[in-house]
Amino acid sequence: MQHHGCQSQAALLDLLDGLRSDNRPCGLLICTFRNMRKVEAIHGSREAERLIASGEARLLAACPPGTSILRLQHDELAVVVPDTRTSAELLDLGERCTNHCRAVEQGAASNPLLLTVSIGAALAGVSAESSSIDLLNQALLAQLEADKQPGSHLVLAPTQIQQLEAAQYQLESELHLALERHELTTFLQPIVDLNSGDPIGFECLARWPMATGELAPPASFMAAANKSGITAEIDLQVLRRALEAAPQLADAAGERHPLILSANLSGQLVENPRRVLELLELIRAHPLPMGVQLQLELLEESFKNAAYELDALLDWLAEQNLLIAIDDFGTGYSSLSRLHDLSINTIKIDRSFVQRLNAPQKSSNHLLQTLVAIAHDLQINLTAEGVETDEQRRWLMSRGVSHGQGHLFSKPLSLAGAIDYLNRPQRAGV
Repeated sequence: MQHHGCQSQAALLDLLDGLRSDNRPCGLLICTFRNMRKVEAIHGSREAERLIASGEARLLAACPPGTSILRLQHDELAVVVPDTRTSAELLDLGERCTNHCRAVEQGAASNPLLLTVSIGAALAGVSAESSSIDLLNQALLAQLEADKQPGSHLVLAPTQIQQLEAAQYQLESELHLALERHELTTFLQPIVDLNSGDPIGFECLARWPMATGELAPPASFMAAANKSGITAEIDLQVLRRALEAAPQLADAAGERHPLILSANLSGQLVENPRRVLELLELIRAHPLPMGVQLQLELLEESFKNAAYELDALLDWLAEQNLLIAIDDFGTGYSSLSRLHDLSINTIKIDRSFVQRLNAPQKSSNHLLQTLVAIAHDLQINLTAEGVETDEQRRWLMSRGVSHGQGHLFSKPLSLAGAIDYLNRPQRAGV
């Protein structure tokens, strides 16, 4: 077993190239010891170095003869295991290393030092299809995934991890650029009275125009947006376009009924004081025309920490005559105990419950009836999402759910389509 001192990435690539030239397959582990900066800040650099040295020794003990370990950075080591031929062998080795590096070491002055490691593993065969740098990049990308998990964790790189990560990075970059250029647009899905079918408002939804002319729905890019930390910017751009469209929607609605504009707020927005200030300024700068009321939808998970700042924000919004809805209710953290205290006007029933209404097994009917009863007791309105059949509409309506949205009534519409929808004759039913 060879142990090298602090080395550069170039030394690692030379080692991998040497194995490849000898037609020897190998496994590569990139191991990063967690929280070294924190250990150094609390206990000093000497203790941090002791902890890393202990981790290095534990890795050596877990590895077979012939393994080389190179220290790439202060808290990062590369483990090269020659003659590793299968993913199962590499996975077994990686798990041994992970388990060996899950420990509490005794530091100076009897200080306990927690040792944990995140490991990315990649396997190299003897073919010339990929290079040593490809192998290193695969292991590094896998290590980044492992680093997202708590405690000691191992991630084995799939064969296509580079292509997958490259595609994800490209998507995130293009989405950032679209935001900078204000290219995202707002589509409007009607919210209707379940009894009459008349529209009582619209939910404002993001759409991303593609070079192909297609409009990408949120499901295709919101995961990347959340990962990039830009969902708050998307929320604000969608809301701005909706507020700018409000006068045209009010003209189309006329005096027949008030109209609700419902926009989503992500956790990244409500948890960021600067973004909250931008939200408040945006609302102040776009007063709504007579007959239009703004409703802001927060995911159920936003109430998890029950932060004072969120309570104060909801109270301020209620004072400004804005409506507050809990979106996708029943799919995340249960906030039933908080409904008494918060300024909540509407609960939006997640589409997954509506779609199971007619399921022969594990029907959600009883659960929905309980939710309806609670909402009625608290005088909170209910809106059902994802209504697709008249049978679902009639079931919901008979249990006291007054509003709904879904493809039974309309798909999301452009502004012109929404105006046309409002201009249609009054509906006597669906």
